[in-house]
Amino acid sequence: MKVNPVLYLKAAKRLSSNFVRGNQLGLIPEEEIKEISPKIAYYLLKYVITKPEPEFITKGEVNAELSLHWTILQFFSQMTPGQFMNIFPIKKFYKGHKYGIKDYYTTKAMLSKVDMNSPIGDKVIDFLWDYVNDDIEEFLVRYMVTISNLRRFEGKPTIAEEIAKELGVKTYRLYQDSQGKKFLFDEQTGKTIRVRERPKHLKIIKGRRYGDV
Repeated sequence: MKVNPVLYLKAAKRLSSNFVRGNQLGLIPEEEIKEISPKIAYYLLKYVITKPEPEFITKGEVNAELSLHWTILQFFSQMTPGQFMNIFPIKKFYKGHKYGIKDYYTTKAMLSKVDMNSPIGDKVIDFLWDYVNDDIEEFLVRYMVTISNLRRFEGKPTIAEEIAKELGVKTYRLYQDSQGKKFLFDEQTGKTIRVRERPKHLKIIKGRRYGDV
């Protein structure tokens, strides 16, 4: 059963309001304060990764999205690895060595090198990159997409385009005209390529994600 993303946002706002009100009145014990922040982070993250991604977006919307991502990262940085594991359990995927990717074992190895009782702090991005959990990975993908969208509005190449350039791989940009027709633009040659839409009678068969049984 899918949950409406807005419900996650409302839950986060409700917790935040109760937290601020209760903290001002001195009604919330210090230990309970430590438990509320991770819950707010959880609801905000679930909102970000479950809400539909718009086909078109304005620069203002990109800035708002990035601000929300930074808020979530700030919450994460204040959490200890132990708290983080309780909210976002390590995915039980054990075959990372087979595919050359992170898995349960690499995550545990990373955790063995950090203080489990101290805040994650300014190493939060590195921590997330080395942590295997589906929700966290989806958040990182959307975070990188949002940064790339902002770079485009600023007239800069996206992160993927920069990497492709370093590797000598040609990239194209997808555009859509007023009639809804899509085409790829080659910035090096100035040429365009029409994108042919998939016939409606054909269906895409989705494969399994790694680690799925």
